[in-house]
Amino acid sequence: MEDINKNRFIGTSKEKFFYHNTLLCLVQSLQGQNITVDLRNDSYVCGTVVSVDGFMNISFSHAVYCDTKGNEFSFENLFVQARNIRYVHIPENISILGNIKEAVKKDFKKKSFETSSVKKSRKAKKALKQHMQIVASLENTK
Repeated sequence: MEDINKNRFIGTSKEKFFYHNTLLCLVQSLQGQNITVDLRNDSYVCGTVVSVDGFMNISFSHAVYCDTKGNEFSFENLFVQARNIRYVHIPENISILGNIKEAVKKDFKKKSFETSSVKKSRKAKKALKQHMQIVASLENTK
């Protein structure tokens, strides 16, 4: 039980919605990785991702901020608000599809454990079956 709660997503209902309906899980899977984030003002930040919250605000450690004039500023810790992010560069050695599958798999395991005693409607079962077929087809194209 404790192992399941360790990986549990904690946040407001709005954050949970973003986690389950966007690619936020991909960005969260980059924790501990060195990435580059382009900002809306044409500057960028390179550093190690410490944490990503449910709104995609990113905390970096050992970050370098490069402004539009080419000046570089080093920071031990740096926080970037989601509204300032234009692009998140995923490192080439990261399997995008693999990371998304892992996040979905962890979430699916948690949900199946939590709702094992709840009966699902036919509509929910049909939707789940369709989603699983899509995931299986993605694995076959890999």
